[in-house]
Amino acid sequence: MSGTQSGRYEPVIGLEVHTHLATTSKLFSPAPVRYGDPPNHDVHPIDLGMPGVLPVLNRRVVELAVRLGIALHATVNQRSVFARKNYFYPDLPKGYQISQYEEPVVSDGWLDIQLPSGSNEEPPEVRRIGITRAHLEEDAGKSIHDDVVAGREGTHVDLNRAGVPLLEIVSEPDLRSALEASTYLKTLRSILRYIGVSEADMEKGQFRCDVNVSIRPVGTEEFGTRTECKNLNSFRFVEEAIEAEIERQTEVLEAGGEIVQATLAFDSVRQTTKILREKENADDYRYFADPDLIPLMISEEQIESVRESLPELPEARTARFRSEYGLSDHDAHLLTSSLALADFFEAAAGVDGGNRAKAVANWILRDLLQALHERDIELEDAAMTPDSLAALVRLVDDGRLTARSAREIFPELVEQGADPESLMRERGLEAVSDSGELEAAVDEAIGANPKAVESYRGGDAKSLNFLMGQVMKKTKGQANPAEVREFLLQKLG
Repeated sequence: MSGTQSGRYEPVIGLEVHTHLATTSKLFSPAPVRYGDPPNHDVHPIDLGMPGVLPVLNRRVVELAVRLGIALHATVNQRSVFARKNYFYPDLPKGYQISQYEEPVVSDGWLDIQLPSGSNEEPPEVRRIGITRAHLEEDAGKSIHDDVVAGREGTHVDLNRAGVPLLEIVSEPDLRSALEASTYLKTLRSILRYIGVSEADMEKGQFRCDVNVSIRPVGTEEFGTRTECKNLNSFRFVEEAIEAEIERQTEVLEAGGEIVQATLAFDSVRQTTKILREKENADDYRYFADPDLIPLMISEEQIESVRESLPELPEARTARFRSEYGLSDHDAHLLTSSLALADFFEAAAGVDGGNRAKAVANWILRDLLQALHERDIELEDAAMTPDSLAALVRLVDDGRLTARSAREIFPELVEQGADPESLMRERGLEAVSDSGELEAAVDEAIGANPKAVESYRGGDAKSLNFLMGQVMKKTKGQANPAEVREFLLQKLG
């Protein structure tokens, strides 16, 4: 049993997230930001550091940085400074990376995360994670080792990514488990997408994470020596790398050894971490203010202008959905996970003045999301409108269409945007509402199944479900289940 499992050690985790900003051009050059282009097609002399060229700051990235700072309850610094981070690597053609060091654009924020309580009866546990800073920097290029797809051996360099604008978001060492770390990342990614700062597509490398891990004896305040595992690009890998590194450090300490500050690699197959090199300190990068760039100055008026342009943030919107529409915390949280989903729900719920909000939420979270997943499309690409969903919910609630029949036509609403009522009539799916017709179907089912009737009257409640199924079969699924049940209970005594 490891020391952490036995309760001897406590993990201390901090995360550094690098996210590409949603711009069409690079941080300091007019080169386009595109994904999937042939190698070295989206480059500019500025990105290559050619003699005689000077960087020009992309104004859009400043606005996006301010947006995130506001969303993270952070200080947006009215003065920040660009610095050169000096190191040699084949995919860094200038020999330095323009970043921010002592004076970042954003500092001192926080992000609340919700952890499962372990019981549906209890609300989720809320943890507040500090944000140390968020600073602007340019991405490096990409080294490609043994390009199997192109049939090339050796290492090749693609500079399309060089100069793409990044925000590096650094958390305080407030996380205490792999689950907390992945929850933090999912929450941060959701906010980035919600406010339009980044697409944060992990498959495209737009959202990458470096994990800092140390352990310390339970009850102590002093931090242990940390290690860093870089460029993890999935939530699962983050959790697995953290668990593996906690186990490795525990084994080292249990054997009487010392943890060395180092950069690690994570082997996802063996589920282990290994030391690549001793970790560099900031001094090793020889940071100094970039002489080609003046300090970035942001006025209070600019900050307030960005604040006014922001949508209602997920935290506030979740609270409003709970109070205004009576939704559970779980449902409200899911609906505000993306701006498009939250807007769609509110538009659909508003068709009937919010009177059917819970039913609308159920259809979105259960049926609409499933349909989008099965078709591998985004909500924006679906033909269904808020009005058509609201009309479908109204037909079901009014008893004119059974839930089963509604699900039959649901795919066509998603794919073609058809009118639910017209489709219901065309297909002959309108629910049996004539009480005489329904009563006759119930009588027929009772008469045809005497053993089930006898079994129910003998105390077998399941027999009632069987009889209901027989009635639904006779009405081709178009009877209201609640009315069928009521008729059966009356007639069976």
